[in-house]
Amino acid sequence: MSVVAAMNLAAHGRNGKTVAAVLTGAWRKTPPSLNLSTSELEEVTPLLLESGAGALAWCRVRNSHLKATPAAAKLQQAYRLHAIQAALHEINIKQVLGLFRAAGVESLLVKGWSIARLYPEPGIRPYGDIDLCVRPEDYGTAREVLRTAGDRYPVDLHKGTGLLDDREWDELFARSQLVPLDDVAVRVLSAEDHLRVLCFHLLRHGVERSIGLCDIAVALESRSRDFAWQVCLSKNRTRADWIACTIGLAHLLLRAETGDAPFVRAEQQPLWLVNCVLKAWGSPFSAHFTQQNSMGFYLHDPRGLGQALVARWPTPIVGTVGTGGAFNKFPRFPYQLGYLLIRSRRFLKQLTRSESEAAFL
Repeated sequence: MSVVAAMNLAAHGRNGKTVAAVLTGAWRKTPPSLNLSTSELEEVTPLLLESGAGALAWCRVRNSHLKATPAAAKLQQAYRLHAIQAALHEINIKQVLGLFRAAGVESLLVKGWSIARLYPEPGIRPYGDIDLCVRPEDYGTAREVLRTAGDRYPVDLHKGTGLLDDREWDELFARSQLVPLDDVAVRVLSAEDHLRVLCFHLLRHGVERSIGLCDIAVALESRSRDFAWQVCLSKNRTRADWIACTIGLAHLLLRAETGDAPFVRAEQQPLWLVNCVLKAWGSPFSAHFTQQNSMGFYLHDPRGLGQALVARWPTPIVGTVGTGGAFNKFPRFPYQLGYLLIRSRRFLKQLTRSESEAAFL
């Protein structure tokens, strides 16, 4: 590793720790006091804004000695913008659920509003898509409803639970609950299933967004006394350990209160896992997505193929989760390489299928 690369890595880790310091307890009605310098806040404000945590950071800063700084003004603007967007999203949710129910389709809303509603104020937790899961047999009807509506609703439609979870639809639906959004009842996952889905989703994306780990903290601290851990934890032992590690990260980096969690891997976290998260939080979010062309492009023009493969090299977390690996102290390279090969095989399979269909036509 070059001196410049080592310095950049150290800077990213340092900034990642500062991001964690800003967001610690920020989701609570009364956040803890903030001990940070003006320059430190200024340095990480772009990172907070890019990752969607700007409004949440404002909740931490607004009662501190930093509230009148230029950086704080930017965070406050994010807070105002997200509050407006939250109101618009809620209108869309009520309308699309009405259309679905008129067509006889009952859906499950996951992530997005279902976690944002647990924060103390509207707009603190921004989200874009409305993630809706429907029964596999209702998927076609739901797609037609959205098509007829002119695709004006930002819906990410899921056939069943797909990659979101390892439980069957009927099991999740039976435990789901209806919660009010004004005069509309929104069906969401049970608290136990919700926490598990949030953990899996966050890990699949490499814990790259700090706001995602805040979601875990909010879900943990808002759970009721009858929260059933045996329901939350995956039936797969490795995946159950993933959940424990994610909860441990929320406790270690954000001081989330874990309460009666049966096992939490906080101090026992592998060093590579913590470093991977801090590096991601401390680097510009746009740098995580440097690919410009699809891999199919390089079949016709191989120039830049090597650079494209480097850009697609999975992080240690993504590689481990993508191959179903364990969060232990062993090297991550085999998992990363294995996941890249899995993705390559999927791409080739898709490509072969597309060429076969073209030949048939």
